[in-house]
Amino acid sequence: MIKNAIINFRPDDEKSGYIIENICRILHKKNISINIPDYELISHLDIPGNIIIGRESDFTPDLAIAIGGDGTFLKTARMLVDSNIPIFGINRGKMGFLTEFSPEEYEEYLLKILDGQYLIAQKSVMQAIHRRDGIETKLFFLNDAVISKGSFSRAIEIELYIDNLFLNRYSGDGLIIATATGSTAYSLSAGGPIIIPKADDVYIVNAVCPHSLSIRPLIIPLASETLARTLTDRANLLLTIDGQVAIELTGRDEIIFKKTDKTIKLILHPEKNYYAILREKLNWG
Repeated sequence: MIKNAIINFRPDDEKSGYIIENICRILHKKNISINIPDYELISHLDIPGNIIIGRESDFTPDLAIAIGGDGTFLKTARMLVDSNIPIFGINRGKMGFLTEFSPEEYEEYLLKILDGQYLIAQKSVMQAIHRRDGIETKLFFLNDAVISKGSFSRAIEIELYIDNLFLNRYSGDGLIIATATGSTAYSLSAGGPIIIPKADDVYIVNAVCPHSLSIRPLIIPLASETLARTLTDRANLLLTIDGQVAIELTGRDEIIFKKTDKTIKLILHPEKNYYAILREKLNWG
C-alpha cells in the first residue's frame, strides 16, 4: 500500500506545473503524504498545504514520480538508489526512454498504480570507483560513466584492463562505460550497440572517436571489472556520471567500473513493449 510519495521534476520546467498540481491533488485525496523539492516553481503552484517541501531524512517514500526527461529520471534514481522503490516516469523531455508515460495519459495509469496495478523492471546499477593517491571516491550510475577531455581539442590517452588483464592503450576523445539501460544514450551516439532489457547482465565499453579504425565497442559481462587509467597529465579531464555529476581527473588516476547489488525499479508502460518504444523514439519505420 502506498502511503508516502516523492515527486521530482526539473526546476526550470514551468510547463510541468499543471501536472504537479494535478498529481498533488490526486495523492492528497488518497491521503498519501507528499514530498517535493524546494524549487522556486513550487511557490507559484496551487497545491495542498500538507506537502513536505524539501527532502527530509525521516521521509520514507513508497513511490517516486519523476516528471521530465531521462535526465530527471536518472537524478531521481540516484537520489533513491538505496530505497528500492518503484519510479513512475512522466515524459516532459525529448527522448524519454525511461519516462515511458506521456502527459496526456499519466493520470489514468497513476490511479492504477495507486491501486497496486503496475509492472516493474529491475535495472542494474553500476559503480565507478575513482582512485587517486590511495583515496577512493565511489559513484553510482544507471546510464553511463564517461571519461572526457573537457575543453581541450587534443586527444587523451587511456589504458584499459578487463579483470586485471591488459586490453589496450589508445588515444581519442574519451571513453564511455554504458549499462544496458544506457545503451540508448551517449554510447548509441558514439556508434555503440543497443542492448535489450533482457540482456541486462552486460555493459558496454565504448571509445569516443579513437585514433584507430580498429577500435570497436565491446560488450562485457556485468560480472567483469574494467579498469581505466588516464595517462594524459593534463588539467580539465573529467569523469562524468549520468551526464550530471562530474569530478576532475589527473594523469595516472584509476577508475574501476563494476557491478553492484543495487537495482532501480522502473514502472513499465503496460501497453508498450521495448521494441515499440525503440520505433517511436528512434523514428524507425
